Amino acid sequence: MNTTATSQAFRGVFLSVAPAMFLGTLDETIISTALPAIAAALHDFTSVSWIVTSYLLAATVAAPIYGRIGDAVGRKTALLGALAMFIAGSLGCGVAPDLTTLVVARAVQGLGGGGLMTLSQSLIGEAVAPKDRGRFQGWFGALFALASTIGPLLGGVLSEHAGWRWIFWINVPLGLGATAAAWAMSAEKGAGKFIFDIVGTLTFAAGTICLLLGLMLGHQLGWTSAEVLTLGAIGVVAFAALLPIERRVTAPLISPGLLQQPIVWRLTLVTGLFAATLFAAVVQVPLFLQLALGMSPSMAGLLLIPFTLAQVIVSTWTGLRISVTGLPRGPLVWGLALAALGFAVLAATVQHGGWAIGCASILFGLGLGTTMPAAQTMVQWSGGKARLGVATATLSFARSIGGVFGTAITSAILIGVLEYRVPGAVLLIEAKFSGVGSAGVGSAALPADDVLAAFRWVFVLLALIAGAGAAIAASVPAVDLDDPEPEAAL
Repeated sequence: MNTTATSQAFRGVFLSVAPAMFLGTLDETIISTALPAIAAALHDFTSVSWIVTSYLLAATVAAPIYGRIGDAVGRKTALLGALAMFIAGSLGCGVAPDLTTLVVARAVQGLGGGGLMTLSQSLIGEAVAPKDRGRFQGWFGALFALASTIGPLLGGVLSEHAGWRWIFWINVPLGLGATAAAWAMSAEKGAGKFIFDIVGTLTFAAGTICLLLGLMLGHQLGWTSAEVLTLGAIGVVAFAALLPIERRVTAPLISPGLLQQPIVWRLTLVTGLFAATLFAAVVQVPLFLQLALGMSPSMAGLLLIPFTLAQVIVSTWTGLRISVTGLPRGPLVWGLALAALGFAVLAATVQHGGWAIGCASILFGLGLGTTMPAAQTMVQWSGGKARLGVATATLSFARSIGGVFGTAITSAILIGVLEYRVPGAVLLIEAKFSGVGSAGVGSAALPADDVLAAFRWVFVLLALIAGAGAAIAASVPAVDLDDPEPEAAL
């Protein structure tokens, strides 16, 4: 396919799936700034985190299922089904009379949302050759960064001026528009009838849910509590049993042959470490700006814009570079190394104020922007066209697990150091953000040196995680996207 034909094919598919991808990414972040308003309206502050948790659990479990369904019955058909479920869940959230109903509706929404990103990226991989996927994956990276930034801002505006239910109702017209765009798209049919892998799916779901719940509840219940240790043990046992189970299945949910490829399993680890640093940075940097520098939430959010713009720019550039050279490993390695340097600089400059933080965030934003275009193209090439859905879903799963892990471990480090240096620090922070005693609670009640020391540990940890990602990326076998795709084994 010549360059002009490839560009036309991409534009046709991208314009058809971009609304669905934007919608899925937006919904992951739009809820964050509206949680206090929802908790107040439904009179339940203790369980409000389940609004986020239920969506994440459902979406993470659903992603590989959609990958397999799309490979079997057609990725366009699967995407339309995912959009229908997402819209139904959004309607349920919008009319939910209590928190329990809202949590259940969010889980339904997550069952649809889990397919939006995976199937959109698979459809692009289906439409263009491996070498050309790089520049188009760069567009996806830019769209992801843009939606992640707009989400919290839009959620705050809607909850403040229109009411929190509009955070969900807005998904209905957006979802219908995404459905119309996807409906008009031409796409290949699937490879055959979908066979549901009941045992493998239940084992995968049990392992995923237990690991995610353990990570999410670690801070609340204690990392050495019986509940958290039990959840972690069940999760580890389930995943240890998964591949032996899948080797005995005709149409496995998780392809053992694919995961055994050095490129795939190593890039799965790299993607998890990348997501850990990305999501932890999105949570911890604004928190640092508010606790240590006394900035307002809106100003702290604005200071994330340099980070986001750096990601958008370098993601697009990386994709174009990969399409020219056909060699994606280089940007992956130096990008994560640059991210590690950026977090190290951030740790060293926490006492120098907003400008230093902004410059450091540009540095690690530039580094993190190279990861997904490079990793996605390499894994899709390794999986081959017949396994595009499964290969793409593997990275989606790793990104979800990594994001939860990064947020959980950095929050644990932050709270642990603060409590060690200032007993009762958590109560002071909760009082600050709930508005209780705002005149006497906040950064004045938390000694500045202790706050800076705690966040310095957080950013050093992120530098180490990004550095580990760079080291693993350097061990990934080199790939030339001009070479024929390997035959994917089950």
